Amino acid sequence: MLSAVEILAVCFVILCLSVAFIPMRRHLIRRGGGAFDCAVRFGPLPVLGDASGWSFAVGRYRDLTVDLYRVFSYSPRPRTSLARRGFDVVARRDAAGEEGRTLLPGWAVLECSAAGRVVELAMSTESMMAFLTWVEAAPPGWNISRVS
Repeated sequence: MLSAVEILAVCFVILCLSVAFIPMRRHLIRRGGGAFDCAVRFGPLPVLGDASGWSFAVGRYRDLTVDLYRVFSYSPRPRTSLARRGFDVVARRDAAGEEGRTLLPGWAVLECSAAGRVVELAMSTESMMAFLTWVEAAPPGWNISRVS
């Protein structure tokens, strides 16, 4: 039979491992390259400036999709994947109201349509330039993306 001290020690080790797993998972996602920090929010969207619904994520470029992994998750799978085909950037704006306090400083928001659903992505201007380049650099003949 385990003593109370041994049970507490086992619980402490499990707690430490579970806390250490989050940054280790993020490192493994970013390790392959083509990754960026962002925040994502899916529609229906709240009133402009409302900060509800944002989830911090790590985006990772693939050939035909961008995989979005939640930062604070244990899942090895992405929360969602955004395909190039049917992806449109509708507008770009600076974070407004409460968003400015929720998102990281200097981040801007892209309002997008992905396969008929409304998506907002917030990221740094450097990441945004890379993302827009990826969206526009589709294979010849695809005619899939429009950036307004």
